[in-house]
Formats: sequence, structure tokens, C-alpha cells
Amino acid sequence: MGAETVDTNRRYTLADIYAFPDDGRRYEIIDGVLHVTPLARRRHQRVVMRLSYHLEGWAEEHGGTVYPGVNVDLADDTHLEPDVVYSTSEDTTGLAFTHAPELVVEVSSPSTKSYDLGAKKARYVAEGVVEFWFVDLDQDTVTRFTRAGDETRHARGEQVRTPLLPGLVLDVDDLLGPPAGDGT
Repeated sequence: MGAETVDTNRRYTLADIYAFPDDGRRYEIIDGVLHVTPLARRRHQRVVMRLSYHLEGWAEEHGGTVYPGVNVDLADDTHLEPDVVYSTSEDTTGLAFTHAPELVVEVSSPSTKSYDLGAKKARYVAEGVVEFWFVDLDQDTVTRFTRAGDETRHARGEQVRTPLLPGLVLDVDDLLGPPAGDGT
């Protein structure tokens, strides 16, 4: 099953999202439109874990918080679940961030790539995310998109650096683990 847009005539809200069953699928809404995706595969989860680990280490020294799979509720009709976020503010008002974090990372799954780079990225940018990273497991790359419109792609053998997180150096090979096609 791929990313699926459900019943575009109905407008969904946060109340609807929090009423859905815990059935192994991810439910997100953007401007009231429901998007349903399956849970990620093992390699995806491993990359999310490694990225979270490195970002958390940086945040412990420099401040801010890192969350894998946190809810981001940007409006009553917009609920997103990015793979990893970094924020300088600790939003403890409830179950979700109610503002756009500074950094949002999406790790690709074959079924969600166009959704992640389309509707989700556009909404994050519109809400003021400083950087959006897309980890493409098919291409073995990490692409940084900035609010200013810059785009930088990092491949195996390269390192990811960003002025948003000074001093952070991520080795793409370490982050991605074994090359695509390892069966996981």
C-alpha cells in the first residue's frame, strides 16, 4: 500500500486524527485532507534511529530537543508526523508540537516519497521550518532544503553540515548504513 489520499470531499480535523485506531498506519492531515501511509520498513527505522542519535548528541551540548516520530499539529486541520524534528523551544502544551520546528527530517519510503517531497515539504516551508531534510533510501542521499530556497544534496562518501546546527558533522555512509538492496 502506498501513500493514500482519502475522501477529498470531507475535511478532517485534529479530533478525527486522535480518534483513529492504532492499526499500524500513519494518519496525517494537511488542510483537512487525510493522507494514510503504512508504517516504515526496518532500514527506514534504522536510519531514523541513527539520525536521532546524532542530533540528540548535538542538542545535549548546544540546546534544543530532538524527537523521532513526534506529532506536529500546525492547525486544527493539519497534523503531521515527521520522522525526526529538532526544535529550540520545548513545547509541552500537549501531545504535539503546535509550531513548526526549526528542522524537519523525512526518511523516504517507496510509498511516501512524492507525498514527503510534495504536500508535506510545502506545508513545512509555509509554516516557517528553517530546514527540511529528505533522506532518500533509493538514491542513498541526504538533501537539505532551506527556507531561503537553497537545496544541497549529499551522497555516500560525503558529510552533511548545516549552519543551523554549527559543528554537527554527519557522515552519510554512517547515517545510511549498508547500501540499498541489503534486503532490509
